[in-house]
Amino acid sequence: MTNVTFLPWVDPESSPIAASPDISGEAVGDAAEVPAGVQRLSRVMFTEVEDVVEDEEESVAALDLDALEQTLLRKLHTHDMSVHEVMAWLRSKDAAEGDAAELVAKFERLNYLNDERLARELVSRLSERKGKSKSVIARELRQRGISSSAVDEALEAIDDDDELSKATELALQRVRQFSKLDDATAERRLVGFLSRRGYSGQTVREACREALASRN
Repeated sequence: MTNVTFLPWVDPESSPIAASPDISGEAVGDAAEVPAGVQRLSRVMFTEVEDVVEDEEESVAALDLDALEQTLLRKLHTHDMSVHEVMAWLRSKDAAEGDAAELVAKFERLNYLNDERLARELVSRLSERKGKSKSVIARELRQRGISSSAVDEALEAIDDDDELSKATELALQRVRQFSKLDDATAERRLVGFLSRRGYSGQTVREACREALASRN
């Protein structure tokens, strides 16, 4: 005989389960009516549990986003990043697209992210410290996702005279290393050196001519 455990609101004496000799352990449909009040209570309890789970998930997501924001702030203190680079970084951290866009917009409003400012800083750094030409600088900035308009505006700070002056300065510094070379070999190496930095043919020729003249 199958043992049956009755819920508190079920009267064992009047239950059709107790009266039936054919109970075999399988569930019997509608064997015991659950009072309406209990059904309502059960629904309320399940709804409350679901709400708590959703609230906890939202809380965890908010905490994750806050932590990501703090990490990004620290990263920006040590690294120059474009909007494109920040979005790529956020995606690599599995940030939702909407959350990433919202965080980037917030940082732009706070001026933590500014591609125009970044373009100007990079142009100055790459030109003055690295001796790179406008064409090379433009390529590097575009590779970092900075818009063409921001790149072009930043490059306006470098005119042709500035570029020739920088190329000549580099050539004069370099030619001092070629004291044991003949003029033809020194010129060939100077041309390669300046061309790799993206200077135009005319700028390279003029800079080399002045640098080689300084050997005499």
